[in-house]
Amino acid sequence: MSIGCRRGRVSCGAVLLALIGAGFGAATVRAQPQPYPVKPIRYVISFAPGGSNDILARILGARLQESMGQTVLIDNRPGAGGNIGAEAIARASPDGYTVGNISATHAINASLYPKLSYDVLRDFTAIIRITEIALLLAVHPGVPAKGPKELVALSQSRKLAYASSGIGTPGHLAAEMLAGFGAKDLVHVPHKGGGPAIVDLISGNVEMLFINLPEMIPHVKAGKMRALAVAGSKRESVLPDVPTFIESGFAGFDLGNWIGVVGPAGVSRPIVERLNAEIAKVLKEPGSREKIEAQGFTIVNSTPDEFAAYLKTERDKWGKLVKVSGAKAE
Repeated sequence: MSIGCRRGRVSCGAVLLALIGAGFGAATVRAQPQPYPVKPIRYVISFAPGGSNDILARILGARLQESMGQTVLIDNRPGAGGNIGAEAIARASPDGYTVGNISATHAINASLYPKLSYDVLRDFTAIIRITEIALLLAVHPGVPAKGPKELVALSQSRKLAYASSGIGTPGHLAAEMLAGFGAKDLVHVPHKGGGPAIVDLISGNVEMLFINLPEMIPHVKAGKMRALAVAGSKRESVLPDVPTFIESGFAGFDLGNWIGVVGPAGVSRPIVERLNAEIAKVLKEPGSREKIEAQGFTIVNSTPDEFAAYLKTERDKWGKLVKVSGAKAE
């Protein structure tokens, strides 16, 4: 292509500058990133519907849909103690359109499963830790024990079947800890989430379970199960008459769960910060906060960096408990 110079009053330099400017302008337009989000967001839950992860995701998802202007699709991927859902997150594109809940089970699995297909830290991007959750020990109404010491004594005379939301979940390890306080003949019946485990207890197929407090509250209040103790450092305001294990004479019995949101490794910082800000905003809204706390959750609301550091601490802490308890993936 040739450019004629000095024709009329337009110089060659002016023409070149105009063309270069147009080229840079086009490049600038092409380089502009698309606003986020421009399509639906998939929110992966590693456990069955009806559990704490699912309850919280549906509360958050509904509000995020409104504030971000895009559909939030809840995708339940239960099984393998949360590993199936976690792998779905880890293998997704790091474009911000796949996120999911993880809990203490995620940190536990690092030591419980010797051959995970992903690394619990390296293959994820921490976005926000949203809640802490107390663990509750409950029994079927037909079980005669009125407290944890009576339950331990009962287990020494006959077998007791207990449900959990999966192998290696905090509820599973809490029962393993109870064995350290004299409980015997505890038969583990793992499920793909808290919802199915609760159904099994209510139906009388199992006699006890440790599970996240929010999943238990309506059933305890309805008399479908009896709460014996909270595995935390303090009583919970939603069930003020239920003592802690420590109050009941089980020194050091202080275990809890938590829930946070992650994406696959490599999600860009601007998207991470946008998601963190949007979720934090929901957690601070009076209506949402009251709804979440009424379910028995304690809101945390961390930064991405705080959550990343917490994940490492949790992996190391639970790893020690797994080793001491002797718990193994079956």
